[in-house]
Amino acid sequence: MAKSSGPDNALLVKIQELEKEIENYKSRNDFASNFDYYFNESADLICTANTDGYFLDVNKSLINTLGYSKVELLSQSFINFIHPEDIAKTNSELSNLKKGENTLSFSNRYITKNNEIIHLQWTSTLNTDTGKVFAIARNISALISTEEKLQTSEKLLNESQKMAKIGSWEFNLVTQELYWSNQLYKIFEIDKKSTQNLYEEYLSKFKEEDIALLQQKIESSIANKISYEIEHPIYLNKNVKWILGYGEPILDADNNVVKIRGIAQDITLKKESENAIKEKKYAELANKSKSEFLANMSHEIRTPLNGIIGFTDLLVDSELNTFQKVYMKNINQSANLLLEIVNDILDYSKIEAGKFKLANEVVNIEELSNQVVDLFNHSAVSKNLNLLLDFDTSLPKFIETDSLRIKQVLANLLSNAIKFTKKGNVTLSINGENHTANDFLKITFSVIDTGRGIKNENQNKIFESFEQENVYIDKKFGGTGLGLSISNSILKEFKSELKLKSEYKNGSTFSFDIICKVIKKPENTVSILKKESIDSFSEKEVSILIVEDNQINMLLIEKMIGKILGETNIIKAENGIIALKKLKKHTFDIILLDIQMPKMNGFETAKYIRENLNLTEVPIIAITAGVIDNDSQKYEEHKINDFLLKPYKSEQLQAIFKKHL
Repeated sequence: MAKSSGPDNALLVKIQELEKEIENYKSRNDFASNFDYYFNESADLICTANTDGYFLDVNKSLINTLGYSKVELLSQSFINFIHPEDIAKTNSELSNLKKGENTLSFSNRYITKNNEIIHLQWTSTLNTDTGKVFAIARNISALISTEEKLQTSEKLLNESQKMAKIGSWEFNLVTQELYWSNQLYKIFEIDKKSTQNLYEEYLSKFKEEDIALLQQKIESSIANKISYEIEHPIYLNKNVKWILGYGEPILDADNNVVKIRGIAQDITLKKESENAIKEKKYAELANKSKSEFLANMSHEIRTPLNGIIGFTDLLVDSELNTFQKVYMKNINQSANLLLEIVNDILDYSKIEAGKFKLANEVVNIEELSNQVVDLFNHSAVSKNLNLLLDFDTSLPKFIETDSLRIKQVLANLLSNAIKFTKKGNVTLSINGENHTANDFLKITFSVIDTGRGIKNENQNKIFESFEQENVYIDKKFGGTGLGLSISNSILKEFKSELKLKSEYKNGSTFSFDIICKVIKKPENTVSILKKESIDSFSEKEVSILIVEDNQINMLLIEKMIGKILGETNIIKAENGIIALKKLKKHTFDIILLDIQMPKMNGFETAKYIRENLNLTEVPIIAITAGVIDNDSQKYEEHKINDFLLKPYKSEQLQAIFKKHL
């Protein structure tokens, strides 16, 4: 083959260069085509812009995301589409780009055509030769929303833990990393910066026995792959907290324990509440036991006192010589003093136990006043004192109040006044205010004496429990020092209190006010009985059933009935069972029923009489030595008409007969 000449070689080289140029052109054309395709079809938001703040080109994804047309986006500055709060930082980022600093993960908010706010995250670079910015963005609105929800959830969790006093923790067995929530640091009062020796500082709040128990539970939890619970105290600088701890093992894919996760809750308030409830129950049980003891003691003391006081009352009125009468009076006075002491202690205990309540009823105020004064006439006469009643006659006839408690307070004040007055007067004064125009009025009760008076320094002391003016008074006059304290406790239920005006050696005035309702047309009135002559009951023979297990008291009440009623048909029963047999054979005008009896007590007997024997009209009078549970409601429940409290006197039994026969 012949070799090519020189011109041919030059042509060949030219052709080869031309072919290469054609290939390069095709490659550049392919690149441009590929770039256009990528620019327009990419799911990412792509644009080119200049440094003056205008888009030069935008792809479909950016157009669709913002909702504006391509013309709208290219015809105005892209700053106009940015959220006003993000314009400043966008301009700042644009300035950085002009300096040659590429943008990485810059985010700002855009406002779409339908006024929706979206979050875009940008990566961009500037071609310094052409002055063009090439940028790619991603819509991270969903991610931002998720992060905000997570932050909100975490905030709510932290707030919930704070409110519930619960802290959470997690321990990685592989990396030995320990995580505590903020609340856990607060519960254990540990500085959050103390992460290096956190577990040791945590255990320093425990007692040794609680540490051993906790470690035992954790080891068991890991070994057996079970959760655990522990309740224990922790000891801080100033106080003690109670913690309820809970932990559970976290397993990997191979069923190996890799973490332990749990919570600790501050249950101090709950524990204190539980302890308070326990203490309250113990206190209630103690009060109940004390009340039962006092009720039994009352019965055991009052029952023999009933015999002593009752028979000495009868003997004093019988034919005795002078010495015998003196002896009998001394025995009677000693027994009554003992009864006064028992009454004071039992009343004080009843008030202390919270079992004291007022029982309001319609009362004739003038009759009440006369009765209280009548009770002390004999005592006043025996000391040559004038016992006077200063009664405001403009007062209404009937009021609603607890007559028993009013009498109790007045009796205490009159007893003290007579006790400490050697000569002169003791006056019960009763006056009212604003009682003509209103349904309620204020009544002022005053007990005024001309006795020894009380020194200023002792005037507060005498109102305290178990206190008297001085040791001399205690030794000379006796008593428990509870009378005024009990009276004040009673008046507290009336929203009142005792007031004292006294001048040493010039007498004293004790007074109190009560607000009570005026009764214009009373339906049920507590009648305060005046003494009746014994002969007024002797017009007809009365049939009486006495149910009493104590033979001495049985004999005493039998003698009293004979003295009051004369010839009387008396049937006796030692307990409730015998009484029911008698009731089936005989008809009675009244039943005197002891409450505390063996086999069948008084309440059970009364209930059987009313419900099973259908004896609804015959009056049942309870005779009781107990005072703790002696509420009128209990008598009403068992349909008992009235009660006599041991020890009772002939006058009290006489009043019962007058009221119910």
